[in-house]
Amino acid sequence: MLCEKDLTGVWRLKDLFYLEDDGSTSEGPLGPRAAGLLIYHADGYMAASLMRTESLTGQGGSPQETYLGSADDYLGYSGRWHLRGEVVVHQVVIGSHQRVVNTEQVRDVRMHDGVLRLQRRLGGPHAYVVMDWRRI
Repeated sequence: MLCEKDLTGVWRLKDLFYLEDDGSTSEGPLGPRAAGLLIYHADGYMAASLMRTESLTGQGGSPQETYLGSADDYLGYSGRWHLRGEVVVHQVVIGSHQRVVNTEQVRDVRMHDGVLRLQRRLGGPHAYVVMDWRRI
């Protein structure tokens, strides 16, 4: 079982994808080359930032200008964190999207071969969103 010390530190996003109940995967919500940083401090504070690194494609295949902070480009929040059994709980204080402020973002958590996996069950067209992180 993981403890807080196992998660404390700075992590870089390795992969972000959707996972289905049958084990199949598909491109995640921020594209094939999403970038991100995740910080878990020993004092219980955390910050997470994820962004799309390539331009969105508009109709007809032409590049569409994107803006940092739009719902399609960036997600960030910070607040407090703690482990609760097999999940990590992010208590969001501030965020790039109002809908996450003052919420608990709960992620299944596990570590394998130095990769931290955070996974969240979705209620929409995909079963899970998965974020794999590698310690910096």
